[in-house]
Amino acid sequence: MSRVQPAGAVTPIDPSVQEASGKEPVSTHSRRFELVDPDCIELENLEPRAPLPHLGPTDVETGHLTFHGGKVLRSPDVTPVYVGPYWQTLEGTRNRARNDAAMAALVKDPGQTGLWKEYGSGPGTTSPSRVLPGVTRRDFSKEDVEALVQAQIRGGALDTSDPERILTLVLPPGAKLHDGEASSDSGLGGFHGNVTGNDGRPVYYAVVVYSQRTASGVNGIDFTGKPIDNVTITESHEITEAVTDPDVGLAIERGDPRFLGWYDDTTPIRRRDGTAVLDAMGRPMRGKGEIGDIPVLNAELEGDTALKTVWGHRDGFAFQTEWSNRDGKAELEPAKQ
Repeated sequence: MSRVQPAGAVTPIDPSVQEASGKEPVSTHSRRFELVDPDCIELENLEPRAPLPHLGPTDVETGHLTFHGGKVLRSPDVTPVYVGPYWQTLEGTRNRARNDAAMAALVKDPGQTGLWKEYGSGPGTTSPSRVLPGVTRRDFSKEDVEALVQAQIRGGALDTSDPERILTLVLPPGAKLHDGEASSDSGLGGFHGNVTGNDGRPVYYAVVVYSQRTASGVNGIDFTGKPIDNVTITESHEITEAVTDPDVGLAIERGDPRFLGWYDDTTPIRRRDGTAVLDAMGRPMRGKGEIGDIPVLNAELEGDTALKTVWGHRDGFAFQTEWSNRDGKAELEPAKQ
């Protein structure tokens, strides 16, 4: 998926659903590709029910990414972009330095990049981070994020000369993020996508919430109780998805799954008692999304709604586990051959 959100899932690609926007289809054989809004899946619906004798218990720790023919970033370059004046304060400067170091470790880490290699990518690089201190808004929709990225590109503040660069926007404490009905007030931690650059090529971005728990509640996802660790966990999720499935936004926008890179749209979503999770129309759901979505959804199906089992430490930094087809599980590094 294009975002970190508990209970994320997708429906099957349905050849019978036609493009409704009036745009010319990519081909006469194009199929409509749609994501189910994660908010439509209630957490209580993921919890195990009483075992059914005719089904019995099942292993929910499943998933399988399929290559759909789209793009994979072979040598990604990550550029952290810090939004707002907070990042020039004393605390913000310290957090920025730690996050820069985490991203530099992520793109070279043999565990993380070993998982990338399974899907056709390799180690990456980082470029010097940027601060956008003049951006003072505290509420961002997907459209706001993309407008900000495009404005900074046009103004020359962000370099897009590398076609495999991922501009990674980190919001300041307290800033809210929205993507449709999903909100950081209800568990949205971030998402990734692309905009069109000055030369007409896609420019890849990710945006993450400064996830923290305060007296007024949780903004984003509090994995660890430490906001900067929450940030690096979410970034590792989004960057890895941007590497292995960079054009998911185009697949959704154009209703064509051929823009997808590695994506799971086939795995049945079942509880531990074997019963299916149903969509709003009462149909069994199938497909667990992108490489970082599978561990998140599996954790929730196992009852880990706090997502304590989907992350760990590498080189002193907190990163999310990612799905390995080869090993058949979520992990921080591939199993030794």
